[in-house]
Amino acid sequence: MTKSQSHYLRIFEYIFSICSLVHISQAIAPLILTNGSSEGDGVDVRALDLSINAKISLLIYIVTFCLLAIRWKKVLGTLASNQSLWVFLGVLCFSYFWSINPDQTIRFAIYTIGTTGFGLYLATRYTLPEQLTLLAWTYGLLLILSILFAVGLPKYGLMGGVHEGAFRGVFTHKNQFGAFMAPGGVVFLLNAFKGGKYSWVYWILLILSCATMVWSRSTTALGTFIVMLMLCLIYRIFRWRYEVMISAILAVTIVSFTALILLFGLGSDSLLDLVGKDVTLSGRTDIWSYVWDQIQLRPWLGYGLAAFWDGYNGPSGYVQLAMRIAVIYAHNGFLDIWLSVGFVGLAIFVLGFLNTTIQSLTLLRKTNSPEGFWPLLFLTYILLSNLTEGTISNMNSSFWALYATVSYSLVIAKNNYYAISE
Repeated sequence: MTKSQSHYLRIFEYIFSICSLVHISQAIAPLILTNGSSEGDGVDVRALDLSINAKISLLIYIVTFCLLAIRWKKVLGTLASNQSLWVFLGVLCFSYFWSINPDQTIRFAIYTIGTTGFGLYLATRYTLPEQLTLLAWTYGLLLILSILFAVGLPKYGLMGGVHEGAFRGVFTHKNQFGAFMAPGGVVFLLNAFKGGKYSWVYWILLILSCATMVWSRSTTALGTFIVMLMLCLIYRIFRWRYEVMISAILAVTIVSFTALILLFGLGSDSLLDLVGKDVTLSGRTDIWSYVWDQIQLRPWLGYGLAAFWDGYNGPSGYVQLAMRIAVIYAHNGFLDIWLSVGFVGLAIFVLGFLNTTIQSLTLLRKTNSPEGFWPLLFLTYILLSNLTEGTISNMNSSFWALYATVSYSLVIAKNNYYAISE
């Protein structure tokens, strides 16, 4: 390949990476294809033709695997060094054999393989600093487009129905926007910490992301974002000397537990009222209770990937009838994984997640740059957001792709560290 061809390939890959991240974030295309419909406005989204969205995803997967083939040696080396994610992926795919909806399972298995492959591509193509810049472009683009949609096309950018006036930008729901922009704000902050003559741009984007999250009225995302901003400071403890670090962690733990005791002493009802929630977390605890009833019927292997939620058909009908409203996921990512592949699959995922978290802590201690914080902060976001939402259980999403990217990037960083040490 000539120098000129290599230059054009780099440009193509950068544009392809940003556009692909935008698409698998479920932004723009689903909103336009559903004609800006909102929750509670009487439109049955399931009756609409969204097939073009799936076709675009398949095109992204084909291009991704072609680009992976160009760097096949590095790809195979990375895969061999991190097998936990592919073991979990294997369980998801093999769930076809016990799925209650095999056609749905095989379709989403293809999505899962493709999205994981895209995450692997990002990890093998870009270093962590380059990934942070790439994500800043992606989040920044979607944030600006979201504001333009809200101002210029309010039918699309603002919600109607039961959430009248809530900001959703280029996403189909305000909670989707909030879930996407919470880690986006952290990306802007870390890039701002890098310094440079354009750092002011990242500070402006951070302010805009905070303002739009408040406008979206997504209290879960806003609360998670505030916690992550605090953790940006607290996680600096892990870079201190061990004897100081242990003392600091104990101090933070004691202060946190004391604060929790004091807060709950004020009364949980009043605290929830402050953030617009009730003791059921907007019905989530009721959903969890009914979902748990169904988990106990198939606890070990689950119902198959993406097979459980099918409206009033099959076992999900029990949850629908009990809640008397449409429920399309468990509002807890870990429960949704349990529904899909049972305790076996959930245990494999948790073990892999813990291993990745340990690697992110190791990286944080070995580096002295803002991007060293990103893997641990993103994993923290995945943990927090999946307590009341399901960002990780949908394998055809940017969250799953970035989880795969972080997982494989940590393996590459570890291998590079050992190579330098030798």
